[in-house]
Amino acid sequence: MKQVKKLSVIALLIPLFSACSSPPSESIVEGLIEDQYEQGDQIVSDAVASAGNDKTAITMSNMMERMMPKLERIENINCDTTEGWNTYVCTADITQTIAGTSRIDKTRFKLSKVNGEWALDN
Repeated sequence: MKQVKKLSVIALLIPLFSACSSPPSESIVEGLIEDQYEQGDQIVSDAVASAGNDKTAITMSNMMERMMPKLERIENINCDTTEGWNTYVCTADITQTIAGTSRIDKTRFKLSKVNGEWALDN
């Protein structure tokens, strides 16, 4: 009888554990990567806005703006490697333009689920 109870508890817990440890969807990963690029764009925009009439600051801000990577595409997302509880090591092919030159980088990054939300680890 005790074994039946143990098996029942295990059978009930297996779906719970597997649901908690499923990797993020591709759309979530894409959204998090896009958010990172948008944050970078906002930093540059703030720098340009705060340059005022200072010629050196304007020149530096314009240079930063040209050198800031622009996201083109995110492809081949793979998040099937787990590293700890609700932390995944993911890869993606990210196409970006930097100073007018387009390039594709195979990028490796970690995602963790914190308070029910996925976040890129630094």
